[in-house]
Amino acid sequence: MLLAAVAGRRKGGYYVAKEVKVSGEEEAGIKLPEGRIYQLPTDPDHLWDGLKDVGLGIRWVAEVKKADMQIELSGPKWEYKSYTILEVIEEPGVVKGGQMRLIGPDLHEVEPGTSAPMAWDIRVHGPGITERHREYIERQMAMALHGVEGYMAFGSFAAPWMRFSKSVAGRLTFPKLCQIMHAYVRTVVPQVEDMDFRWIIGTPEVGGLDLIEPLYRRGVERLKAQEHALTMEDEDVDIFYGCTICKSLAPNHVCAITPSQIPYCGILSYHGAQVTVELDPEGYIFPMPKGECKDALLGSYTGVDEAVYERSNHQVKHVNIFSAIRYPTTNCGCFEGAAFYIPEVDGLGLAIRRYIGVTPLGIKFSRLAGMISGGSQNHGNKGISVRSIQSKTFLKGDGGWDRIVWMPADMKQEVAEYIPEEVYDKIATEQDTIDPMELKEFLKKVGHPIVEKYWKDGEPVPLEVPPPGGEWPDAD
Repeated sequence: MLLAAVAGRRKGGYYVAKEVKVSGEEEAGIKLPEGRIYQLPTDPDHLWDGLKDVGLGIRWVAEVKKADMQIELSGPKWEYKSYTILEVIEEPGVVKGGQMRLIGPDLHEVEPGTSAPMAWDIRVHGPGITERHREYIERQMAMALHGVEGYMAFGSFAAPWMRFSKSVAGRLTFPKLCQIMHAYVRTVVPQVEDMDFRWIIGTPEVGGLDLIEPLYRRGVERLKAQEHALTMEDEDVDIFYGCTICKSLAPNHVCAITPSQIPYCGILSYHGAQVTVELDPEGYIFPMPKGECKDALLGSYTGVDEAVYERSNHQVKHVNIFSAIRYPTTNCGCFEGAAFYIPEVDGLGLAIRRYIGVTPLGIKFSRLAGMISGGSQNHGNKGISVRSIQSKTFLKGDGGWDRIVWMPADMKQEVAEYIPEEVYDKIATEQDTIDPMELKEFLKKVGHPIVEKYWKDGEPVPLEVPPPGGEWPDAD
């Protein structure tokens, strides 16, 4: 069935609008180029039609090296100025079931090695589907693409990074990728009746970053508007939640989700975990009775330790939810950013995935992420999300903002409203220094709280941080 009953031609298993193209539209003053419309199968018996030549399943989970890529979307080259946004539309008749609009080239229409920013808007509708279900559906979207042959993805919806292999360029297409997501979500969330897509591939011929950047800024605001305010405290509940969705990449990894603790990926809140368990009680999200509170400052709970030990293949015995230094929760690889210990100043630095410069550790974030991911307990390092920074419990076991001494300038500006005013100007950025010894002098000069609260006689006393999986001395 062709969109708008217009005659068309069949291509790659879809009907493509031939005589009618979507005209440029004004969106917040942004004129979009014309695009192509594809109609995906919507009959439940035919959702997966035409996908037999694309590998699907856990066996296909792999990294796509730069030398092997057909195209890269977003990532460090573009400072992650791209997004994927899911919008729940409660009004019937708005979402165009199975429609996919592609602006820009398809996967096989670019030269191998192409890199471009992108903007991917997705809408869903179904009886009873509300904003409360958004995070659950987002997780299903991620699961749908997790095992697609020749596809690699890292980062959050607000800072994605995708690569597609040259080996699938003749078989996989962007409409097919949307079809996989559409078919999966319609299959596992039957409450969703309609789903449509608009995907802008920001190559130079459609406007490049000049087109994508204003969409990105607008997208970030939309993502912020979607976030739920934290209305509960950890003390108000007896049940936390755990997540093991990343076990295929990090076998011993277990996330702990509390009202104040947002997972490192940034795409699931406590409320989202509740909905996930309601709709999929046997899935990767599970109730985690918090048990006895052993240390409220560090976020140490008997029930959490028991659950993490059991789900980590008996590798991780103890975690502190609110610490990056002592027994932090494990890191997968999907974290938006990371907190890291800087021994020369006995303080913590923060960095986000889009930061492409060097940190005070002398390495870039990409290398740091590779070092601390995989599911090990890396003392002194902890994945973080932008949403977790907004919590008043953020790293409180290490001293909170009184222990944070460095972060990239744009990240600092992004979360400025959550940093205590008396500390804000005392946190260094790459514009001040990336040298740890210069950082030490900077902290003295500005009177950072760390100097008085954690240093001795005006000098830092570095901790002897155990290796990954090691234990701190009992005296500590």
